[in-house]
Amino acid sequence: MYKYRKIRYRAMISYNRTSKATLFGIDNARTLYYNNVMGNRVKTKSKNNIPIKIAVFIVYVLLCWTFIIPLIATVFVYRYLFYKRSDKTEMLLSVKDYPELICDEFKVQSAGNELACFLYRDRNKYDGRALILLCHGLGCSHGNYLNRARYFTDRGYAVMMFDISGCGASGGKVMRGLPQSHVDIHAMLGYIESSEYKDMPLLVYGHSWSGFGTAAALNYGHTPLALATASGFDDCASIMRFQAEKMAGKQAVMMMPYFSLVQRMLYGKASLYRGVDGINKYGGRVLITHSKDDPTVPYKCSIALRKDRITNPNAEILLYDDRGHTLSRSVRAEDNIKRDCAGRPRRKMYKNECYFKWEVDCHYHYCSRDDVFDIDESFMDAVESFYAKALEERR
Repeated sequence: MYKYRKIRYRAMISYNRTSKATLFGIDNARTLYYNNVMGNRVKTKSKNNIPIKIAVFIVYVLLCWTFIIPLIATVFVYRYLFYKRSDKTEMLLSVKDYPELICDEFKVQSAGNELACFLYRDRNKYDGRALILLCHGLGCSHGNYLNRARYFTDRGYAVMMFDISGCGASGGKVMRGLPQSHVDIHAMLGYIESSEYKDMPLLVYGHSWSGFGTAAALNYGHTPLALATASGFDDCASIMRFQAEKMAGKQAVMMMPYFSLVQRMLYGKASLYRGVDGINKYGGRVLITHSKDDPTVPYKCSIALRKDRITNPNAEILLYDDRGHTLSRSVRAEDNIKRDCAGRPRRKMYKNECYFKWEVDCHYHYCSRDDVFDIDESFMDAVESFYAKALEERR
């Protein structure tokens, strides 16, 4: 009986091996047995690879924590700041405020966007002596600077102005980033150099965002007769670091490499252009103005502070102690604005409102129109005198 069961058991094993071999297309049951044994060995090796898998997992977690997550957070903040339009502010000037001005409107293409451009002349005083390209700051449009244009037109100049992409009346769904100022100024200078105005002496004035933009645009090889930069920062990294610390504290410094990476992805090598490098490459007459109490573009971020790196022998620096950010406004008007804003609550941001435009509106919300658009002729006279010297040397 025992022998019979043993023989039957062996027969069943043989049958099962043969059935499996046939099922998997294997002719020899020993091959199937060998594969089973090797499979066990592979499983044993897999158990030995557990430390490697743990190490790979740790590296992946560290990569996510130190690169991927900060990059995603930076993109989110970047989009919050720059991926919105900066439409017209609450206080704005127009040609209706200056009936003596003639305004011609036209469009210029820049990186796929249409720039809204405006040429202003005084109907009685224009003498064709020179063309001034006047460029606006962040959170504004050209209408915020029409009082400065009026100063120049009153002295016989023609003044060309425009709204940067994503601002005012210009095209563009968003502002995109800080380098956009010199990208668009480059387009405007290129247009002027090939237009009916190419034979006119060209002078350039840029404030704040465009104080940087006008100087950085010189890296493209443009050669205006003279250029004045007011309250301009030298590079994108320094001013973004200041703004980030202002908004989120010292820990925001950790995001700076990622801000630079995002801008490099958007603008390529143009994201690396600096104001000082443009001034040095240009070699022509440059007036650099700044106030040491500037709360918006602090002196530590300014082009003026980098005077030791400026090799252009035709660069001049004009420094103030108490002019704030605008420079062209009188100290009296600046003091009135500070007094009117002191202790007042800021209005809430509207849905999809640009942060920088909101800052401008909050700063002037309680102020009189006369103070906001006040002109200090002593500062403007210094700029105009600088231009006049350049024109005199040209003759």
